[in-house]
Amino acid sequence: MGSTLVTDEKLQVVLANVAPCTLPKDDYGPEPLQWLKSRVAVCAWVSWPHLAAERIPAWAVGMNDRVYVVAWDIDRGERNTVVWRNAVTCRG
Repeated sequence: MGSTLVTDEKLQVVLANVAPCTLPKDDYGPEPLQWLKSRVAVCAWVSWPHLAAERIPAWAVGMNDRVYVVAWDIDRGERNTVVWRNAVTCRG
């Protein structure tokens, strides 16, 4: 039988792979998403199921009148989520 001990290292790997909360498609509204030709530098409030919301530097990659699709780099590639439009501000 293997060990059931959870090491700090294993715990950090699991927590690093928890997906951010994303808005359900029904919240996008009737307007279709517009995919941006060029990414726009933004800061976005992102919610997590296991942490408080945090403001992170990201890229807007799509949007409509209600939501933004934002993406950001992580050590294993890229992560993305859909957030409310008012959770996003330009960063420059």
